[in-house]
Amino acid sequence: MDFQDTSFPCPPVRKRPQSVSHQRMEAGYSEEMRPDPASVDFLVEPVEGWRTWNLSADGAGDPLLHPARPSPDAWLPRRPLEARCTASPILSLFRRPHDAPNAGCTCGIYAARSLESMDRPRPAWPPPPVVGTVSLWGRMVEHELGWRAAFAYPSRLRLVCAMCAWFEPGPGKPVTVHTLFRRLYTLCEEHRGGIQIPDGRRSKPTDLDHDELQGRLLATYTVELLPLERVEALFRFPRTPDPPPYAPTIRAVPIQGS
Repeated sequence: MDFQDTSFPCPPVRKRPQSVSHQRMEAGYSEEMRPDPASVDFLVEPVEGWRTWNLSADGAGDPLLHPARPSPDAWLPRRPLEARCTASPILSLFRRPHDAPNAGCTCGIYAARSLESMDRPRPAWPPPPVVGTVSLWGRMVEHELGWRAAFAYPSRLRLVCAMCAWFEPGPGKPVTVHTLFRRLYTLCEEHRGGIQIPDGRRSKPTDLDHDELQGRLLATYTVELLPLERVEALFRFPRTPDPPPYAPTIRAVPIQGS
């Protein structure tokens, strides 16, 4: 059945909902959002939460959103994301298959109540460059710091300097676009040297214009630009603490000639 024929309200989209597998917290979400005996509600009116995304370009060169943690499920343009639970019966203590989200499971599409409730651990992989709000609806499990929902679609998006937002303070406004393993990372003037991952490999600059990429992202997903003032707090947080010497961590690549 086509999504538009169901009783769920949704953003102005007309395609069947895509599916997302069982997801745990992504970068920026509090570990306190764990399963608890909370009840499952059914919401007709959407709730707005916060999420972060990774970014790539599809075969046509259009921006494509991905969960901040590794996952095969991309957020496809103009198509609501639908949650499903694919937890192994062994790992889920032999619980029967259920609709997502379920109060006794970790399945569902996550969103945080605010930017302030997101964790900022020292990343071992380049952090997500897209921050935004997302509309959630359908089955819903509410937690102290956010929600898990059955359906979701972005409502406002913004490209930020991935390093300023999640690694160390800085101006936050992108001036260049780098790539690493087919992912795109927007970086500010202070971090335009790039990102180095633990094995020594570094992101490389592209010929993409950051403003043009931002415009194409909004047009592709038919959403509004998230105002800069709503994310500026991210750029003022203290630098994430240095991990022990044995722990993997990303590093900012020094700018040549500076």
